[in-house]
Amino acid sequence: MPEKLSHFVFILSFICLGLFLLLGFSPLYDIYLDKVGQRPFSVLLVITVSVFLLSVYGLKKAENWQSGFHVLFSIILSLFLSSVLAIIVFFGRLFM
Repeated sequence: MPEKLSHFVFILSFICLGLFLLLGFSPLYDIYLDKVGQRPFSVLLVITVSVFLLSVYGLKKAENWQSGFHVLFSIILSLFLSSVLAIIVFFGRLFM
């Protein structure tokens, strides 16, 4: 089970990165904002922080070096992405 968790978190961190790149560099940001009415980076920030917390939990359950590497890479990626998203969400309005 812990190995499945490490693979799951590893995939989720890349999905978060892909969604960030997709929303940041395509017109989907405006489409999402028009349809839902909420900024998509705020939702993505919540998802990324959840992936980070799940990664930290998965690091405690890591049994071998491969699952430990997956979880450690997921922690680094989700922490970097959540910090970038936090800057965008909390300070993005100041520059408009």
